[in-house]
Amino acid sequence: MNMKKNVVIFLVLALAIGGMILSNGCRKPVPPKAKVTIVDTNKQPVENVMVIIKANNSDSAHTMVYFKDETKSVADTQYTKADGVLEYEFKYESILKVEATKKADKNNKERRGMGVLVLENNKTAEVTIEINEQTVFN
Repeated sequence: MNMKKNVVIFLVLALAIGGMILSNGCRKPVPPKAKVTIVDTNKQPVENVMVIIKANNSDSAHTMVYFKDETKSVADTQYTKADGVLEYEFKYESILKVEATKKADKNNKERRGMGVLVLENNKTAEVTIEINEQTVFN
């Protein structure tokens, strides 16, 4: 009788441990998200900044950026609102370049800034880019 009891306990433990491993290991990862904030040299948010997100090897004609709901060739361009923030959802993990440009106006010359997003599943990548008159894109 003792042997049967040990076998039953062993089977119950094996099933419980196996169930825990399978339930944790089979979860579909949440696709990566990103938040880009554009600020001036006084750390204040900047409105109407052109933000371009592109792959590191964006010189290739076949480079794509995979957003959650669409795919865009080479780059995506959006403009910030008053809070200086843009938010994105992607399909895949990757490393992307971010370029920000604010055209010249009566108070400022053209200002630019650059950053990098490292996209990982189950995470929101955040980058704050300071735009200034000295930054030059290659």
